[in-house]
Amino acid sequence: MDKRNTDIALTQYLESKRAKPQFRPAPTAGMAVNRVMRPLSKGRGGGSSALALGKVWPDIMGPRWSKISSPVRFVGSKDGRTLIISAPGPAAALIMAASRPIIERLNAHLGEGHVTKLRVVQSKMTATQSAVPKRGLSPREAEQLQDSLSQVKQSGLKQALEKLGRGVMLDRKP
Repeated sequence: MDKRNTDIALTQYLESKRAKPQFRPAPTAGMAVNRVMRPLSKGRGGGSSALALGKVWPDIMGPRWSKISSPVRFVGSKDGRTLIISAPGPAAALIMAASRPIIERLNAHLGEGHVTKLRVVQSKMTATQSAVPKRGLSPREAEQLQDSLSQVKQSGLKQALEKLGRGVMLDRKP
């Protein structure tokens, strides 16, 4: 009973000595509006940066142009921004030839007069995943891999090592 009285006395002492909570003023109107508007803008693409534009690039440009290009960055002031687009060599000429309709599509999404010019930077041509046929291991190679993993007893580890081995063996092939 003595311990319980001590605990009660200690609790009462701490409650009487606790500091008052810190005074915090109400948020400004700008912060309150920002808290409401930010989630609404995320559905539209999140802003006018090239990174945000990259997320909705296929929707704006369509399948033809989005496969062969990507936005890099904006250059210039708010009065006359230039969008730099990366595209492989032959596609750069096609994009420059169709720059007027592309600018119109971009301005329809970002706001009137947001983009005034396009500049295309040539990049390396990349092979698409579907163009490069994937080849598996030959039966002899698969047998060698299974023989080398025969002493591993844990199934999870064995599967991981087999996957790694297949990847290494396929990367070495021409």
